Amino acid sequence: MDPVEEYPIRRFEAGRASAIVDRVITELRIELEINDRDRLALLCLPQDLEALAAGFLMGEGILRTRKDLSEVRALPAEGRVLVRGDFDADALEALGRRWTWGTGCGAGGTSRDLDAPAYAPVGPGKAISPERLRELSAAFSAKASLWRQTGGVHACALACQEGIVVFAEDIGRHNAFDKIMGRALLDGIDVSDKLVLTTGRISAEIVSKAVACRVPMLVSRSAVTSLGVRLASRFGLTLVGFLRGRRMNVYTGFERVTGGAGGAGERAT
Repeated sequence: MDPVEEYPIRRFEAGRASAIVDRVITELRIELEINDRDRLALLCLPQDLEALAAGFLMGEGILRTRKDLSEVRALPAEGRVLVRGDFDADALEALGRRWTWGTGCGAGGTSRDLDAPAYAPVGPGKAISPERLRELSAAFSAKASLWRQTGGVHACALACQEGIVVFAEDIGRHNAFDKIMGRALLDGIDVSDKLVLTTGRISAEIVSKAVACRVPMLVSRSAVTSLGVRLASRFGLTLVGFLRGRRMNVYTGFERVTGGAGGAGERAT
C-alpha cells in the first residue's frame, strides 16, 4: 500500500488561488489480534506493520523477549496484524482494564504499570559527544523523505556512534518509536548500547517505552515534559531535547553526553 495519496485541492497563496494536486500521508486503521483473542485498534501509516506490532507489545511490557514471540503476520488488505506468543498475562489483561490517555495526537496512551518487573533501571549505555549527536541528527533528518513530501509524519531512528541503524516514519510519534524497537527485536539488534532520535516531544509515554525496551538515551529536536524528566531520572535514562543547530538541552543522565558541563563523572539524581 502506497504511504502517500494524491488529492486535488485548491491552494490560496499570496492572495491568489490555484488548483493543484497535493500529496497526503496515508492513514490506516489496523486491528492487532493477540493470540486469536484480544484485539485493539491502531491508527498508523501502512508500513512496517510487523515491527509496529512487536514494538507496541514490547513497550507495553506484554512481550518480554524475542523468543516469546512465535508469530507476527501483517494482513494490510484486511486491516489486521496477527500476533501469537507467550506474553505477560497481567500486562495483556491490563490493556482492557487500565488505560492512560497520552499526550499524543490520535489519543495515544498506555496501560503500563511502571512498578512491574519489565520496568527496571536501564544499563550504562555509551557516552557520546555533543558534536556526534549533531552529526547523527543531521543524518536522521536527511532520511525523512515522507516528511519532506507531506509534512504529516514523525520519525524515529535507532543509532550508534557509527550512524543510523534503524529508521521509521509514522503519523504518530509513539508508532514511529514502536516501529524501530520492533524492527530491532525482530532482527536481533541489541539496543542497550544505542540511542533513539525522534522528531516528537519526549513525554512520559515515550520514556516508559524506552525503559521497557532497555534504551538508555532519548534525543529530540522537540521538547520534553516534566513527568518525562522525572521518569527518566528514576530509571537512569539520558534525555536530550531541543537539539537544533549547535544547541541542545540535556535534562537527565548527564554522564552519557561528554564534554563541558554535565560531562563524564556527573550523574543525574
